Amino acid sequence: MKKLGFTLIELLIVVSLIIIIGTMTAPFASGFLIRVYQESTVNSLISSLHRAQSLSLDGKGSGVWGICKTGNFIRVYQGSCASPTIKEDSSIPSTVAVTGLNDITFSRLNGEPSSALAISIVSGAGTKNITLNEIGVVDVN
Repeated sequence: MKKLGFTLIELLIVVSLIIIIGTMTAPFASGFLIRVYQESTVNSLISSLHRAQSLSLDGKGSGVWGICKTGNFIRVYQGSCASPTIKEDSSIPSTVAVTGLNDITFSRLNGEPSSALAISIVSGAGTKNITLNEIGVVDVN
């Protein structure tokens, strides 16, 4: 009578191959996630800038619309950043640092920002720079 199953050596070979493949792919997966988090933050920031600007131009609500960074969030708000009457928060991943995003509001007349901005989004994948000029045009480098 023949017994069915795997020998100990066969199991050790399979487990060893899985461990080897796992350790080889982990750095690639980690680098991929870091790039994805950075790109996601760039897209979220650009979207938030456009959203605040368009809400100002549309005259939604009675207050000023703006954007700011508060803690680990990018906030589109009406009123003030500290105590908004309306807010929409987008989270910033812990592996990404956003610098240069000051509290900025947009004109209800022409959508121009209260000041120009130079924002840096830094992660292990490098640095992406976003600029918002004095007439409200967003550029990514």
